[in-house]
Amino acid sequence: LMPVMDGFEFCREVKSDPQLSTIPFIFCSATYTDATDLEIAETLGVDEMLTKPISSEKLLSVVKQTLDTAESGKRVARVSKLGKKEDDIRAYSELFVSKLEQKIQALEKEIHKRETTEKELTESRARIGKALKGTIAAISKAVEARDLYTAGHQRRVARLACIIAEEMNLNPDIIEGVSLGASIHDIGKINLPAEILSKPTKLLDLEYALIKDHAQVGYEILKDIDFPWPVAEIAHQHHERYDGSGYPQGLVGDNILLEAKLVAVADVVESMAFHRPYRQGLGMESAIEEIQKNRGIKYDSVVSDACLKIISSSSFVFDESMNWDLYF
Repeated sequence: LMPVMDGFEFCREVKSDPQLSTIPFIFCSATYTDATDLEIAETLGVDEMLTKPISSEKLLSVVKQTLDTAESGKRVARVSKLGKKEDDIRAYSELFVSKLEQKIQALEKEIHKRETTEKELTESRARIGKALKGTIAAISKAVEARDLYTAGHQRRVARLACIIAEEMNLNPDIIEGVSLGASIHDIGKINLPAEILSKPTKLLDLEYALIKDHAQVGYEILKDIDFPWPVAEIAHQHHERYDGSGYPQGLVGDNILLEAKLVAVADVVESMAFHRPYRQGLGMESAIEEIQKNRGIKYDSVVSDACLKIISSSSFVFDESMNWDLYF
């Protein structure tokens, strides 16, 4: 299917010239392969008719054999049994149109097949995504059943982290991962005794050390679930600090996942603004002061600036009536 003329027509033109008529011809095609094509090739005096796909070794072997035969003088030139040029061209044209129609039909079938496959893949991804989000919702509800305070805290952190991410114009897929990861970032606390979680007085050093383990425990719980978002690492890193003073790994700067940086800042703000079992909430002004003081030190500068812009606005409030649909 070459431009100007196809291979058959080109062969006919060459064979029509007495000075060129003895040149061997090898046809190699994926389109002209049926009985009619072979018959026309025979009429034109084609030496070999090869069908694609063909290995390079096979092609080279046929070319070498044809040339060796021609150079040895043993080749009997294939005689072209040509008819009238107009009749031949008409036959080639009809064949050409027929081949194009076949190609178009084959392409249409292939396009339809691919569209069907893509639709099935899209639906499959949607089902998997829904199942994974359902898994996160179930995990969070398990925490809520044991500790209402932690569940409410996680939802508020998720809301603020997502708003910060939107202020930073992050990709929607990243924001979705932040939402889901933040919603269960404290899952590791399910391993703590209830009396420590709800203790109304200041925690002892040993008790605080146990609480600090929740980031590592959360990672261990989540690491083997194949989420398309870095949910396990968000749980693992949300207490890391930009200057390396955080835990459990003591990560520094950009070694901390962006999603974890977002959750870390939102977590600090919510923790200071709301009460703990052992103390009253310190208020939003204290939270703003903390982020301002440690911007670029403990907390990422870009994340801190976006957070400060949001929480300094009189229109921002933590919504106590948030439901899972906000995130899922």
